[in-house]
Amino acid sequence: MEPRVQLDDQVIIQRLRQLHDGFAVGSANALGAMNAIARFMKTSTQLRFTQGRAPDGRSWWPSNRAKSQGGQTLRDSNRLFRSLTWRAGPGFAEAGTNVPYAAAHHYGVRKMVNVPVHRRNMKGVTKTGRAWAKSVPVKAHVRLMFLPRREIFGFSQTDRVEILAILTRHAEKLAGT
Repeated sequence: MEPRVQLDDQVIIQRLRQLHDGFAVGSANALGAMNAIARFMKTSTQLRFTQGRAPDGRSWWPSNRAKSQGGQTLRDSNRLFRSLTWRAGPGFAEAGTNVPYAAAHHYGVRKMVNVPVHRRNMKGVTKTGRAWAKSVPVKAHVRLMFLPRREIFGFSQTDRVEILAILTRHAEKLAGT
């Protein structure tokens, strides 16, 4: 099953039903509205990365890397941010990503995992300033994998207002007002 976040806002659904009579399915007007909504959804999601906030306004739990090295959470390589895309068609508008680990960040992870036998490369500097490096064996073990929930996708109250405004603008354009 593919993870999904859907907007279930009765006011927007009612507005879409009202506009359905004016928009022929597949018409340029309908597709224009869906394209505008999808582009807005992508932009809104990108803004969440910049602000480090979930759709409900809560701040994301900062990543260890962001705390130790500075920068923003979920922006280390920028792969997830750059992968955000949108698409629209008759009757749908969506924003998303094809990055496999996006769902783990969105929903969070808390589970026990088996870690196989491996080698850990270690390096450092002695008190005298001399660099050292070594590789040490690590036995197989079980550990807790914890990745805090950082909601990427969803709809804020501001998003709902803007989507209604997009639909209203397209309806007014259709009506010629």
